[in-house]
Amino acid sequence: MDSKRNSIVGGIVCAAVILCCVNGWGAVEFAGGTGEPNDPYQIATAEQLIAIGSDPNLAKSHFVLTASIDLSGTTWWSAVIPSFSGSLNGNGFAIRGFTARGIDSLGLFERIDSTGRVTNLRMEDVDLTGVGYVGALAAYNAGAVHDCAGTGVVISIGQLAGGLVGYNAGIVAGSFSAVQVMGNSFVGGLVGSNARGVLVDCHSAGAVLGYSYVGGLAGSNDGSVTGCYADGEVIGASGLGGLVGSNLGLVRGSYAAGTVAGGNDAGGLVGYNQKMILSSYSVAEVTSHGKYTESFVGGLVGRGANLTMVVKDSYFLAPSDGGAPDNKIGKPLTITQLTQQASFPAWDFWGADADGAGGHWFMPVDSFPVLAWQTEVTGLRNVPNVTGLPLEQAQAALTAAGFVPGDVRYDFHRTLPAGCVIHAEPHSVLPVGATVALVASSGEAYDWADNPGDGSAADPYQIATAGQLESLTDHPELWDRHFVLTADVDLTGRTYQAALIAPGTHSTTAGFQGTPFAGSLDGQGHAIRNLFIQAGGQGYAGLFGMIGKTGRVEQLGLLDAIVKTPPSSGTATRSGSVTSYLGVLAGGNEGAIADCSAVGGLVIGVSSGDGLVGVNRGTVTDCSADVVVTGSTTGR
Repeated sequence: MDSKRNSIVGGIVCAAVILCCVNGWGAVEFAGGTGEPNDPYQIATAEQLIAIGSDPNLAKSHFVLTASIDLSGTTWWSAVIPSFSGSLNGNGFAIRGFTARGIDSLGLFERIDSTGRVTNLRMEDVDLTGVGYVGALAAYNAGAVHDCAGTGVVISIGQLAGGLVGYNAGIVAGSFSAVQVMGNSFVGGLVGSNARGVLVDCHSAGAVLGYSYVGGLAGSNDGSVTGCYADGEVIGASGLGGLVGSNLGLVRGSYAAGTVAGGNDAGGLVGYNQKMILSSYSVAEVTSHGKYTESFVGGLVGRGANLTMVVKDSYFLAPSDGGAPDNKIGKPLTITQLTQQASFPAWDFWGADADGAGGHWFMPVDSFPVLAWQTEVTGLRNVPNVTGLPLEQAQAALTAAGFVPGDVRYDFHRTLPAGCVIHAEPHSVLPVGATVALVASSGEAYDWADNPGDGSAADPYQIATAGQLESLTDHPELWDRHFVLTADVDLTGRTYQAALIAPGTHSTTAGFQGTPFAGSLDGQGHAIRNLFIQAGGQGYAGLFGMIGKTGRVEQLGLLDAIVKTPPSSGTATRSGSVTSYLGVLAGGNEGAIADCSAVGGLVIGVSSGDGLVGVNRGTVTDCSADVVVTGSTTGR
């Protein structure tokens, strides 16, 4: 091990030569495009790809691959692109043969920043060895990675090795890894550590080998893992899970079907669980030779923290049918029971609704449940992620995927140019030939003078769309007015860096600094879905930053909201730092909240609160919060 480390350190001497060569290429002529969102630079050669990393200004631009790129024959001693805040659309093409040796932070990207976006890209036959923070696509991701895949080998002599991303503090969605991953601690088939990040609809299948906190999908999770599965081999000494090694966040609607072998805290789904597991299962084979096998090995979870752990509607293969030990965490089911939809009464199955649509899970004939997006089993099709694409390109993507582009509805969006798509409706899985509508940016500010209401208590402003709700961010003069929801609001395709309404400055030392919400919002029983806030630094964040003394919010639901701050450092730890006052409804409340609820949410990085409100100095009545809170000194 020492000799390998010395060879890596010695190789750094060559890094300066490599970088000089990169900088020496000067201005590279791209295959086309202007670098704008609607006209990205076209990349067809290795030289054009490498040029992105040679100019910090280029790293803020937008790119699309027009051909696969071969990087074999060269050994890199650093990431190809140091920091990236623009967008790269792989267009289904591959980057092949990427080989790198170094100390820390190895990947195609060293860091994908919070505004960075990488989509539809394959990393094939990678060969990476470093000391820490190693991933085929990125060492560190704080942005968005969608529909990417990786194959090859990733090795970290120290911590944080992931098949696709070493350290994830952003979003990884619809992505796949068949990378063989080896490391010491925080080692995962897809990501080494999901640190306040989001993993959704992902799959990993490579073998994963490490010492501690080793998982088929993620070595550790203190963010959220939803709709994911792993079916590879996991080997280690402590904190081993078929899906997640150590869970301090939310695992929901996911499963593991591989093998787990090693020492203590070994579980079919999660090795060590301190937070929440919902509607998940494992049929993974678990073999442990640790000292405490009787109590720290289980079919679903190896070991759980009794006071903070919540496991609900989750199952594993019964020992009587060859499954792992029953340590009373989760419910054992026989093979026969696992093939019957009736065994999962609280789960949302495809076709169970009256219209035959929707559903998170799918039950094949004579088989275990699979995720609805597993098209090779279900026969359904995933609606492509078209967020940010110009309308014509989005319609073409839908057609290519076998869908019929439907109606186009325009709505306000604070950042997307006119005609770019906000999201598809629906944006899940559908049969081939189904019609998919699109919501696109109007490019025009919403005019509240055109609203059916006038903002008075007797005639409140009516909110029916995500754009109307979002537009309140730019109108603090309306924060003492009255509002009512007339429909559910879906915020998919929208990401925020602060509260939508009444945000505060990034300081908690002197209390809330800003203009509080002093009016009223009546949800009328409607819900706001998929709120996503990635706040920076210290402050107050939620749907509302602060509800003031005269403010009132009632009869409002929040579904699958995520409000989080980035990690205070790049170090993977078991606990988050205390940085902010966060809640899915409000960072702070001095007014009145009544008959509100939050379901399936996640709050990461708080100093207090129960998930609904960060800090409450007003009244909260008849409310509930089924929300995972992590990085907290109080609350669940």
